Amino acid sequence: MSMQQQEKVPVSVTVLILVLVVANITMGVLTVRKYTAKEPTVAPEVARVKSFMEQVNKNPADVNARLQLAYALQTMNEYEKAREQYMEVLKIEKNNLAANYNLGVIAQEEEKYAEAEKYYKKALDLKANHVIAAIGLGETYLAQGKYGEVIKVADKVLKLEPDKADLHLLKARAYEKMGDKAKAKEQYQEVLKFVPDDPDATAGLEKLK
Repeated sequence: MSMQQQEKVPVSVTVLILVLVVANITMGVLTVRKYTAKEPTVAPEVARVKSFMEQVNKNPADVNARLQLAYALQTMNEYEKAREQYMEVLKIEKNNLAANYNLGVIAQEEEKYAEAEKYYKKALDLKANHVIAAIGLGETYLAQGKYGEVIKVADKVLKLEPDKADLHLLKARAYEKMGDKAKAKEQYQEVLKFVPDDPDATAGLEKLK
């Protein structure tokens, strides 16, 4: 037998080797895919909504869970769904401060000013020194050109919280819109007493020079 004949590998053996090689490669690819494929991820805010919704479904009368669900929806700009949850809270607790305030915020964002006024006023009835409700109400009045109302609401809360720069800023803007530059300057200066580097007050005074 020649050397070539001795070294010749049977065809069946060659085919078997190729099959095993291909099988190993395929298994390797599948293993890599298994470990490198990304699991579907859920956005944190969506997960929060789901969690709060589960709590509400378990106990529909759980005001705190409904408020958390409503606020989570609100931060996602799902205003109608958030409004529904806040309204459910008010069915359980008609004087719930957080629900009334946030309904005002949503209405203001949607430029539904009459609705915003209603809820901000209710929040202030429930808590007279609710500064951010007063700011929201003042901004709502500004948007409607009700400058005298801006000053009234700001003054009412400033009697209780005299160091709130944002309320002085609202008054300054209202006076400026009314054309009373002197009073506008006074209010911008009041802002700077509490917040010396406030850019809006600084710009307002510069504009009124």
